[in-house]
Amino acid sequence: MFVHGGWLIPSSNQDALLAAVAAFRERYRLNAPELKWQQLAKRDNGSAAFRDIFQTLLANAAVPFFQVMDKNYILAAKAVETFFDPEYNPCLPTEFTSAYDVKKNLAEGFLLAPDLLSMFADMLRAGVEPGPAQIEKLALQFADLIQESSGPARAEMLRHLGPESLADMGREFGADVWMRTTLGHSMFALMNQLEQFLRPRGVGIEIVHDNIVRFDELLGLVRGMFRESDGRDSVVINGALRYFSMPTVDSLRLGDSKEEPFIQLADLLVGFVRTVFTKLRRGERLDADERAVCGDLVMLHHEFYSWDVNVPKATLEQMAGIGWADLKQRFLP
Repeated sequence: MFVHGGWLIPSSNQDALLAAVAAFRERYRLNAPELKWQQLAKRDNGSAAFRDIFQTLLANAAVPFFQVMDKNYILAAKAVETFFDPEYNPCLPTEFTSAYDVKKNLAEGFLLAPDLLSMFADMLRAGVEPGPAQIEKLALQFADLIQESSGPARAEMLRHLGPESLADMGREFGADVWMRTTLGHSMFALMNQLEQFLRPRGVGIEIVHDNIVRFDELLGLVRGMFRESDGRDSVVINGALRYFSMPTVDSLRLGDSKEEPFIQLADLLVGFVRTVFTKLRRGERLDADERAVCGDLVMLHHEFYSWDVNVPKATLEQMAGIGWADLKQRFLP
C-alpha cells in the first residue's frame, strides 16, 4: 500500500498546533529529532498516541488529505495503459482512451499474474528502453493471460503489433522517473482533491512538501497548474470532476522534514493510514484507537471527500466485509 498526503492547516492555528506538537512529544517522551510513524508504531500505545494528536489537529480545524493506492494495482493499470494505448496500438480506436471501466477490468485481470507483473515492474525500474523483441514477448504473455478473462478479441490486439508500435511502447520504460512511479499518480489525484475542496470556499494555500529528488519535471508540471482559471479548466471523467488548474495555490516549496513539524505530522498521518489499510486488506482486526480514528476519517470522507482509495475491487469488498462501512455506526444516536 502507498499513501501520499498531509494536513490542510489554517494559518491562524499554526502557532497553537506547534505548541500542541511540543506538548505531544513531551507527553509521550518522543525525544528523537524527527517525529516518524515508524518510531510511534513500535510503541504499545502507538495508535493511542496517534489518536491523541489526530484529535488535536481536528480540534484546530486541520483537515487530512490523502490518497491510498495499492502499488500492484497501479502497476497493473500502468501495464494496461502501455499495451492498450491507442497512440501505440493501431488495433484500438481513439475512443478507447476513455474506456475506463474496460481498462479497470483489464487491470484486475493482470493482477492474477504476479510473476508477469513483476517482470513488467523490473523493466520499469531499469529506466531504459527495452528492445522490440522483449516488448513483443511481454505483450504475447499478457495476451495469453487475458485470453480467458477478457476474450480472444482483446488478446488478439496484443498479438499483431508491428515494429513501430513495439518501439513506441518501449519508450514508456525509458520515461522520466516520475512517470514510472506511484508518486506520479498520487500527486495529481491529491492536487485535484485539494482544488475541489478549496475552490468553492475561496481559500488560498501554500503547499509545503517533503523534499523529493529526481522529480523536478513532476514538480514543474504541478507548479504549472498554479494559474487562474479560464472557465474551461475542468472536465467530468467517468463521473468524477477533474481540474487542470489550481488558482487557489500560491506556491509549492520543498522542505526538510527534520525542520518542518507539519511535514512530520504528514508522516504520522500517512504511516497510520498505510498501517490501517494494510491490516484491512489482510483481514486483521483494528484496535479501539485505530477504529476511532477511522470513524473520524469516514465522516471526513462523507463531509469533505478529503481522501480516496485506488485499490482492486476485491480489496474494497474485503474491507466492506470486515466492517469498514460499519464504522459510521459510532456516530449514530
